[in-house]
Amino acid sequence: MKYVVLGGYGIIGKAVVRDLFRTTKDDIIIAGRDKEKAQSYAKLFHSSRITARYVDIENQSQLTLLVKGADVVVNCVQYYFNIHIMKCCLQAKTHYVDLGGLFHETRRQLKLNDQFRKINRVAVLGCGSTPGITNVMAAYGAQKIHHFHSIDITFADRDSTHYNQPFVLPYSFKTLIDEYTKAPAVYRQGKLFFAKPGEGVKEYNFGSFGKMRGFYSLHSELATLPSSFKKNGLKNCEFRVTFPEEFNAVIKTLINLGLTSREELNVDGKNTSIIDMTAKVMDQFIPSKVTIKDEELLRVAFDEKLIMSALTKSDGKYPAGVIDTAVPCSIIAQMIPTIEKKGAFPPETIINPILFFRELKRRGIKVFENKREL
Repeated sequence: MKYVVLGGYGIIGKAVVRDLFRTTKDDIIIAGRDKEKAQSYAKLFHSSRITARYVDIENQSQLTLLVKGADVVVNCVQYYFNIHIMKCCLQAKTHYVDLGGLFHETRRQLKLNDQFRKINRVAVLGCGSTPGITNVMAAYGAQKIHHFHSIDITFADRDSTHYNQPFVLPYSFKTLIDEYTKAPAVYRQGKLFFAKPGEGVKEYNFGSFGKMRGFYSLHSELATLPSSFKKNGLKNCEFRVTFPEEFNAVIKTLINLGLTSREELNVDGKNTSIIDMTAKVMDQFIPSKVTIKDEELLRVAFDEKLIMSALTKSDGKYPAGVIDTAVPCSIIAQMIPTIEKKGAFPPETIINPILFFRELKRRGIKVFENKREL
């Protein structure tokens, strides 16, 4: 097998590459615009199995040429490029997995189903933590109770790390801002609608994690779960993010000050969007040179009768939220040869939950059915 990990030197991409290296004997190409970063990360493995390549993601012919001959393309770049990358995979006749499309992009990606089926390839969309683990837990829950009316998805994190910085960025700044500012999808009484950002505040009791408040956020689960489980009687589906109030305050301040605007400014003769400049500043808040001690709990509740959850602990180097996003992406990429169906699918319709949970457990991610570990 040969994997091309686009953005394999980014926050999530690094952890995807690490897991692929640890759990396979296959070749891995780390690719992206920053060849220096790709080469620096590749050298850390001291293995000829990992190589670095430059590619301009937006250059269709260049990207197609790079991925041609690979078995699986693992897309770890910003979700705005998902459709473009999938079309290059179609031309190169390559399998594809990604971390999610924040609802709207996922819906557009699913329309490429017939094209992937015609070339006898599979694309699995949303293979991280949420979407990803949450979708597969939803599939498992549906197999257990068969008929249900509601699915409520959320997560919690508790962090005892002693950081030497005033703020911690958990993942892509641009994706984070989209989650705060784009109208969130809500499925209620069998109908999909879009609420206002920040609406739907609800308090959750996460047991040992404590109580946390969550609010609606646009997420890919809502793009697929209502149709995937319509036959099971699903009428209501909601997704909420839960972040500490101090974190919310910082993000909302940046938004209110206009520092997340996509308006372009001319800086030293070059047009640059405001959010691009802010994102570069925010990159300095990605944790480094510190031993990370945190845990993340993903939660999928069915009619509040069955609760599926996944618990991930940091390994000191990577936060739990990075691990539980990268690891499932690596697992699903490795599962591609075992998937008989061809086309473009969300994880809940194509991934075997038992096999998937077994692989998560091998990597220290525990999945629970109510309070019973699977």
